[in-house]
Amino acid sequence: MKKMRAVGAISLLLGLLIISIIFVMMIPTLRNISGGASIKGSSIKQESVEQQVDKAVEDIQKMRQQTINYNQQNSNIDY
Repeated sequence: MKKMRAVGAISLLLGLLIISIIFVMMIPTLRNISGGASIKGSSIKQESVEQQVDKAVEDIQKMRQQTINYNQQNSNIDY
C-alpha cells in the first residue's frame, strides 16, 4: 500500500510541474491580451475603420430596403 501512495504523490507533483510550465509559457500571451488591445497604441487608423464600418452599414441598409421593396412588388402581383 505504501508504494501506491508514493506513486499518487509523484503523479500529483508531476501534474503540477506540467501545469506550472504551461502557465509560465502562457504569461506573455496573457500580457498581450490584457495590455495590447488598446487602439491608441496601434497603427490602425481609427477614423478609416469607422468610415469603413459606416459604409458597410449603409450598404446593408440599402440592400435591406431593396429586398423589402422587391418583396412588396412581388406580393402585389396577381398570379
